Amino acid sequence: MSITRSTFIRSIIPGAVGLAMFPHLARGASGSGGVVDGRVLVNTSIGPMFLVKKGGKVVGVEQLKQDGEPWKLLGDMPDRLYNKARVKAPMIRREFLKNREKSDRTDRGSRDFVEVSWDDALKIVSEEMQRIKTKFGNASLHRGKSSWASNHAHFYRTEALLQRFLNGFGGSSTFFGNYSNQAISEILPAVAWSSPAAASDWPVIHQNAKLMVLWGCNPVATTRILSGRYATHAWYEAKKRGIEIIAIDPMKSETVKELGCEWLPIRPNTDVALALGLMHTLLTENLQDKAFIEGYTKGFKDFEPYLTGAKDGTPKTAEWASGITGIPADTIRGLARKMAGTRTTIAGGWSTQRQHHGEQAPWALVALGAMLGQMGLPGGGVSFGLHYADGGYPRPTMPVVGGISPGTNAVPNPFPIACLSDAYLNPGKTIECKGRKITYPDIRLVYTSGGNQLTHHQDTNRVIEAFRKPEVVIVQDPWWSPSARFADIVLPASSDLERNDLGQTLNLITAAHAAVDPLFKSRTDYDILTELADRLGHRQAFTEGRSEMEWVQFFYDAAKAQSKAVKMPDFDEFWAGEGIVEFPAGKGEFVHLADFRNDPLLQPLSTASGLIEFVSPYVGKLGYDDCPAHPTWIEPVEWKGSKGADKFPLQLISPHPPLRLHSQMCNTETRKSYTVADREPVVINAEDAAKRGIKSGDIVRLFNDRGQTLAGAIVTPDILQGTICLHEGGWYDPAKPGEKGALDKYGSPNLLTLDVPLSSRFAQATISGTAICDVEKWKGEALPVTAFDAVG
Repeated sequence: MSITRSTFIRSIIPGAVGLAMFPHLARGASGSGGVVDGRVLVNTSIGPMFLVKKGGKVVGVEQLKQDGEPWKLLGDMPDRLYNKARVKAPMIRREFLKNREKSDRTDRGSRDFVEVSWDDALKIVSEEMQRIKTKFGNASLHRGKSSWASNHAHFYRTEALLQRFLNGFGGSSTFFGNYSNQAISEILPAVAWSSPAAASDWPVIHQNAKLMVLWGCNPVATTRILSGRYATHAWYEAKKRGIEIIAIDPMKSETVKELGCEWLPIRPNTDVALALGLMHTLLTENLQDKAFIEGYTKGFKDFEPYLTGAKDGTPKTAEWASGITGIPADTIRGLARKMAGTRTTIAGGWSTQRQHHGEQAPWALVALGAMLGQMGLPGGGVSFGLHYADGGYPRPTMPVVGGISPGTNAVPNPFPIACLSDAYLNPGKTIECKGRKITYPDIRLVYTSGGNQLTHHQDTNRVIEAFRKPEVVIVQDPWWSPSARFADIVLPASSDLERNDLGQTLNLITAAHAAVDPLFKSRTDYDILTELADRLGHRQAFTEGRSEMEWVQFFYDAAKAQSKAVKMPDFDEFWAGEGIVEFPAGKGEFVHLADFRNDPLLQPLSTASGLIEFVSPYVGKLGYDDCPAHPTWIEPVEWKGSKGADKFPLQLISPHPPLRLHSQMCNTETRKSYTVADREPVVINAEDAAKRGIKSGDIVRLFNDRGQTLAGAIVTPDILQGTICLHEGGWYDPAKPGEKGALDKYGSPNLLTLDVPLSSRFAQATISGTAICDVEKWKGEALPVTAFDAVG
């Protein structure tokens, strides 16, 4: 009988419980940390890749041939692993260590930490958790948002893993929804179909579409960010095949420049007005598909009076839309005619719904698509998933790799994630969301693993105020992120390059080896939470007697049992071998909504009527003035026509950055390739810059009544006048650490964005795309950037 590494380990430590008691031994024996020279297959939030090792150290990266378009950010993995901003040991804020719950919470963010032993750190964590539970109940324990820390992990899904640990302790308060697409995720199933990521296969689009309208998305950039850059290539292929591409966007994006497509600059937050102007043109020129409207939709006759102005006295003409959007009326009419006259795919992005009344824009695009009548036809219709990495990827026949289960949370009533600061600051407050009443818990202890709310959440100064409310803040992270700096207790978690897991990308199942053993004094999330569970009395429930490697094998074996198209190797062979199981790609024949179009009665949509709804009785019954019963133009709280626009005349957009994943990788070497004056670049229209005496390369200050931040100016005609772009995810770097209202030295746009109000009472989603500000040339000294330095 052949002896493999894992069978050897199981032979010397009897029973699964033995492995769980020695997780470091099991991981070291079964991972690839022992490779001195060679390649190690890993899986990260930006996809699988090989890390190249020499002399036991990671020195380079080799991209998988199956991963699609190359992307230079992958090369930052060695720097990410050994980065100077790594948390090297357990750290506790000095004031908290001295006074615990009576500590001065305004001291959070001061960066005054003391190194402690793991035993002392976990002792204090378990004591504080027990104290809060005993005194206030489990609802006062709160699991923080984990952002994108382990989006492509299966065992190390940090949100699920942490929630599993908390559930074993009796549960915790938590949240629902996300920052990416909450508004569309709530409104779309109510008025159209269920998934915002649904899309036709790219081969169908390539063979049949004649026109693609990109509406509020930058797919060449966003598809590179995530694993499986298949869709990046697909967009280049669309251009190569001669498909006409038109981009509706306030800025001339990477997609516009690289594909050479037509750019229609639009004022931010006015997408609904443009859609209504297009629909009015279709109606008045008799270009609408009457048969599709009659057979597949509901409520058009009730929507038509709003469109024509019979209901409110304002016809939604192209001229009316032009006055709001800034797009010429003739251009709007011409686009409507072109879309009606040819096979058209509307590729909607999620930026249009991260706005005040964000439910309206996707609904308006659905209504526009319904009037065009091409839904369910090859190369036609509306999709909100083609800007995503695997959007349009032909579906392979392959098993789904499972992941760690969080278990059952005994604490009810989660709140919307966009209400995070509001919930911390206002315990007992009741809000409404889609007809439900939600009361905020009294949050006393926050525990976050792999999250960065100080950069991620809107209105940073309000987040700082919110972070001062709980008695205890625990952050478990590999790096000194802005959120870690505002914690009381910082536990150094190993990165995704220092732990074992599985990956599933496109048509691949991959091994995710620990390239090296946990660096410095870091431990894996599983090791940390296992020891805490042991101290709090629920170790067995948390681990189920499995080590890290036994969980990995458990998920692999479950997928292997489902596999029909490919005979997957046994786990030991898979893990010790290449570590890649490739499945046949799909045929590329899927057409979104084709089944519905063929038989709307037997293949209904997720709506109450089973049809696409111009007017929704369900939405209308709620009676929300901020989310009416049909797509409606409602002025956002902040825009060029709002109160305060004279003082702050520039509209801020903060799209996804092209060279990091939100705030991840902001601390690595690639940053030097795009920063200006060592700060985040801010894109300013040439005329706006000239009025303010700003030129490219200048340090500038962006400001409004919520906050202020420095950035480096890029002056260009490639952004609409009156609009300014500062990409999201830049690490918050206050000139006066811990001080609310301090000047941010690096360039985080959330110093300027709105936290309240939210989209509407329907979705309670973020409106990070709705903000006004101004910019001026910075006349002070060039303050040094310290966001990426180690603490302690």
